[in-house]
Amino acid sequence: MSIVSVLLLVMAARGTPGKRRAFLATWCAYFLTWLWINHWIMDVTMAGWPVLSAYVALYPALAAWILGGIERDRVLSRWPSAVTVPTVFIGLECIRGLVIFDGYPWYFIGHPLIEASVLAQPADIIGVWWGSLFVGAVAGLCADVLRPVHSRRRASSLVVGALLLFTIPYGMWRLGQEEVFTPGPGILAIQTNLPQDNKIGWSVESQFEDVPSFIELTLDAFEATGGADLVAWPETMVPGLGFDHATREILDAYGPGFAHLHHWPNRIHQVSTVIERPLLVGSPTWLDLSQQVDERGTWVEARTRYNSAVLVEPDGEVQRYDKVVLTPFGERMPYLEHWPWLEERLLAIGAGGMEFNLDASDQPQVLTMEVPGGVIGLGTPICFEDTVPGVCRDLVYSDGTKQAMLLMNLSNDGWFGTDDAARRTHLQVARWRCIENRVPMIRVVNTGETSWTDSLGRIQAITQPRVSSWLLCEPRLDGRRTMFGTIFGNMIAWLGLMLLCGLVTWWCLSGRSNRDEGVLDAGE
Repeated sequence: MSIVSVLLLVMAARGTPGKRRAFLATWCAYFLTWLWINHWIMDVTMAGWPVLSAYVALYPALAAWILGGIERDRVLSRWPSAVTVPTVFIGLECIRGLVIFDGYPWYFIGHPLIEASVLAQPADIIGVWWGSLFVGAVAGLCADVLRPVHSRRRASSLVVGALLLFTIPYGMWRLGQEEVFTPGPGILAIQTNLPQDNKIGWSVESQFEDVPSFIELTLDAFEATGGADLVAWPETMVPGLGFDHATREILDAYGPGFAHLHHWPNRIHQVSTVIERPLLVGSPTWLDLSQQVDERGTWVEARTRYNSAVLVEPDGEVQRYDKVVLTPFGERMPYLEHWPWLEERLLAIGAGGMEFNLDASDQPQVLTMEVPGGVIGLGTPICFEDTVPGVCRDLVYSDGTKQAMLLMNLSNDGWFGTDDAARRTHLQVARWRCIENRVPMIRVVNTGETSWTDSLGRIQAITQPRVSSWLLCEPRLDGRRTMFGTIFGNMIAWLGLMLLCGLVTWWCLSGRSNRDEGVLDAGE
């Protein structure tokens, strides 16, 4: 379907007289489409729903505008569409996915290609951008076939033919490399089912109802499965101020009035001791506490606050990963965060009850766990981070060395409400990280869908959404290193952006020259 949608956009851009008209018509059509796709946002922020939809609709509109300009240029119109179409989309996806608002790398045109395992495998060379390259090239060929210019159609056929001659043998070779796999740890993923507002206002009373049910579900699942090497909970499911030893000592010193702020971290330690297994849990982390007193009462402030994944050992030792990329407009407000007064007013208008008070870590920490035969590294991207290619690459690879053999994503997809399509989109985007880095990924998700994906991007097991559940995962570890992880990274995206800038510059200058000669573009 992605190829069809890109083809329709290309044909519409070519058939609409005038670049401005193509831009406006495409933006209006996609704005309505995005309002439907993003309807779950209404439950989070009614004001933000049309704003986000209008923003993401700009990109297909820009694609139509640029493709229309290319079609009307004397030189660029001779280029095969199997080259120009993927260049335009990769360049625009680079802007949206890596640059503006620190990146929104969802809904790339190539993401659905993950469902065709053979065709998706070259992502271990150039990343998820391979999907957009392949889909854009095929859509461009189809456009040239439907609107034939003999030389352009032949050139597009050669481009797509070359891609297929490389892709299919390469994909079959990668899929057939069984010798690279070794048994991994057994991991018990616990799926909770809380509404998203637990991140906004989870009362102490509700915590004393909800968290014991998580613990009971964990103990029942552990007994039913005969145990596992690691038990994992989703993001933000352990309330309190975290597992930092200094923080807990300070709270103890403040007296019993603050005991509830470290009650649940203590209980998690107890659970780990009872089952004699480590627990990987999502929790806030508050550091450098201070006690504040005024006419309103007494409370605790922190100099630093993280959204963390914490590995709790039975002996009481802990390791912690603090989130590196905070979700734009979910945990921070890009650019506007430098004006706190403006940020507070916008939050009051568009997302009452939310607070953007988290800090981003500047160091992606890899956790380690003991398994039969040694120690392995765990990369633990939190929530949105599993959709960000650079974050997962930095967790898996360090100076060309594969330091993490498994990705454990702790997420809270309660934000999506009853929209299971959005949940599946999150999973679809995350699966590209497995191929890019050749690591399996286990997603432990509040409200689901909790899943286990192998290093080839294939889903091995998945839960039903919006129910409390558990999933026993037995991933196979993959010893292969990738060129994406060790060499290229997002290089192809930046190259696409450079080529796009070159194309736009060319036809803008060419269009000015044509106007100087009296040649006008209809509709301009």
